[in-house]
Amino acid sequence: MPVCRLNAENPVLRAPLLFIFIITFLCFLIFILHEYVTRVKHGVREIGAKQYQCFSTLSDNSDDFRLNLLRPLLIERVSGTSGNAKARQFIMSKLQSTNMWNIELDTFDEMTPDGNVEFTNIVATLDPTASRRLVLACHYDSKKLPNFVGATDSAVPCAILLDLAINLQKQLNELKKNKGKLTLQLLFFDGEEAVRDWSSTDSLYGSRHLANKMRYTNVQGQSNINQIDAIDMFVLLDLIGDKSTLFANFFDRTTGKYYNRLQNIEAQLLRAYNNNAHKRTVFSSQIYPNYIQDDHIPFLSLDVPILHLISSPFPPTWHTAADNEANLDFLSITHIRNAMKIFVIEYLHLNPQIC
Repeated sequence: MPVCRLNAENPVLRAPLLFIFIITFLCFLIFILHEYVTRVKHGVREIGAKQYQCFSTLSDNSDDFRLNLLRPLLIERVSGTSGNAKARQFIMSKLQSTNMWNIELDTFDEMTPDGNVEFTNIVATLDPTASRRLVLACHYDSKKLPNFVGATDSAVPCAILLDLAINLQKQLNELKKNKGKLTLQLLFFDGEEAVRDWSSTDSLYGSRHLANKMRYTNVQGQSNINQIDAIDMFVLLDLIGDKSTLFANFFDRTTGKYYNRLQNIEAQLLRAYNNNAHKRTVFSSQIYPNYIQDDHIPFLSLDVPILHLISSPFPPTWHTAADNEANLDFLSITHIRNAMKIFVIEYLHLNPQIC
């Protein structure tokens, strides 16, 4: 008596199994294409003139930012030291004070030219189950140099992210409660600086490790999308706060429309400010090729869209003891803080009512 064995070699079953495989593959492909098109076509929801007037009235609050968010970071923060741990605890405490963020620590050891060093990245996600994220990033470590506190590099950028998380707390909490597909993620990298001389192996310790980890880690509750593919756009802030701070458009083909939006936001802010506020353009019209090595590189290599907000040329105080609070321009810092808040409000379609 013939027996029908249940295996793929049986011609009776081969065709149905192939059909099921094709249908499954097509469904997966449709999902991926839908997610990709959603990201590419994502548009900002512009705020009105009244909201720009609100931001103009907030242009004199630099003392609170300087004393409560920036100054605690103006310490030597070399990776693997107590100063680095102190900065990390401060960042975490500020985020935890809002009771909104899912905070993960990505801790690992890596051999450096000066021996084994422990690094810790901070990953703060508003809704870890969301399938799409706008990522804002900075590095919180400082270069190992005498009396170097790295104000622009990168205490100010990290303080700007904390400022945004705290002052948009109400709007971000509403976004989290709505459980939409798009959320905000903040990355604070450790080990951006070279221990000795910059190279592909002596630099970007934290971002290299985290990008690789995210590549193989799925979004919480999502079996078909990893944490890299979930990134809409990766916005990296670095070398910000000097009076000569000037940004350029480094990725015009992929994120140029968002850089252009920041230019438009800046133009409207400059019109709204009073006479005592910042008046200089920091979002230049220059389009440059990507030539700066920074924490975006490991993510760029995985095809993540990048918006790199770094002063070009570098500040004259770069990697010197003069990169300190005394040489910061708080009018321009406040201006950049305002621009970033508006950009996040528009990108995430948050409630723009701030006053």
